[in-house]
Amino acid sequence: MAGVDLGGGRPAKKAKGGLKRPKRRVGIRIDMTPMVDIAFLLLIFYMVTTIFSAPLSMEIALPPKPPDGPDTTSVPVAMSNLLQIFVDKSDQMYYQIGEDMKQPLTVPFAEIEKIIEQKTQQRMKDLVIVVKIDMAASYKQMVNIIDSIQDVERRINAGIAAMGDPNVKKFSSKFSLQDMNAWDEHVLQVVSAGGTVEE
Repeated sequence: MAGVDLGGGRPAKKAKGGLKRPKRRVGIRIDMTPMVDIAFLLLIFYMVTTIFSAPLSMEIALPPKPPDGPDTTSVPVAMSNLLQIFVDKSDQMYYQIGEDMKQPLTVPFAEIEKIIEQKTQQRMKDLVIVVKIDMAASYKQMVNIIDSIQDVERRINAGIAAMGDPNVKKFSSKFSLQDMNAWDEHVLQVVSAGGTVEE
């Protein structure tokens, strides 16, 4: 708020000749307190109402580090329970389940989550997913596949929770990430060209 102080200023000088009256100086002061109050209220308002972006990170539970001796954490997996998803250097995706590695099937990413859910429900306790990614593939594809696996896990657990049976344990998906080896690259090159791979 601004205020006018009419009583302030220097004392009037005596006019020479007595004809002109000197001008009185008007003192002006500005009260900054209301403006500071409003500034702090706006600051608090924006701090309370602002939505901060969530950190772009992904939580992955890693297995315990094996001891210095022989690796006792390895678990044998039947090939019939193994779902393998391949991502080549051009981000093209393939999948294969079972022992027949001769003809992996090309699949668009829009269908990969349906395939994961279908195979998981068929072998709910035994299915193991292995994602093999070429080093030149985009990081986004790996994140999308992991998101799909975790979405399927959440949907299955939501169904288990809706049953209300305390004896049914929550489902936890089992998956692994690996680099593609030379044989995997050879298989995908032949299959993408329409050929058949012989052992």
